[in-house]
Amino acid sequence: MKINEVIKLSCDFLGLGELKSELDAGGEIENEKLSRLLTCLNLAYEEIVTEYLPILTTEKVGVLGGKVLYSSLSKPISGISCVKNEKGEEICYQVSADHIDIDAKSAEITYQIMPEKCEFGEEVNVLFPERLLAYGTAREYLFIEGMSDEAILYEKRFKEALVNFVRKKSIARLPKRTWKV
Repeated sequence: MKINEVIKLSCDFLGLGELKSELDAGGEIENEKLSRLLTCLNLAYEEIVTEYLPILTTEKVGVLGGKVLYSSLSKPISGISCVKNEKGEEICYQVSADHIDIDAKSAEITYQIMPEKCEFGEEVNVLFPERLLAYGTAREYLFIEGMSDEAILYEKRFKEALVNFVRKKSIARLPKRTWKV
């Protein structure tokens, strides 16, 4: 997904055609409203990936003194999914403000990461559609601009689209029919 395309879609939702044409023109982007839209996009993106669709990574780490410092992990952490010992068995752990207490010599930690800030012109690989992020961006922008009535409309669209995307899409299986005589 291209960040500029999401912001253009948000501009369409918000009726900001002049900003959309400025993005189409390319070059250095110095417009204050476009910068605000990018900030709103980052807020919505962070909400999606920290609360609904987490980005997980797994990392093998050495344990020093029964602790693994968050700063020793390769990416910024926002939550822990599981911790396994050298044998691949899940083990108990204790979370502290700056480290994880583990009773093992080494561990494999699966954790949620904080997303990096998006910039104009970047492309982000995500599973969800542009429209979902554009709804969230429009919602944040309208709240910042003090248009809470309109923001509530986009809040509803954002949450409904998010719930529809996140819910399990499985095939409904009905029991076999039988003839009764």
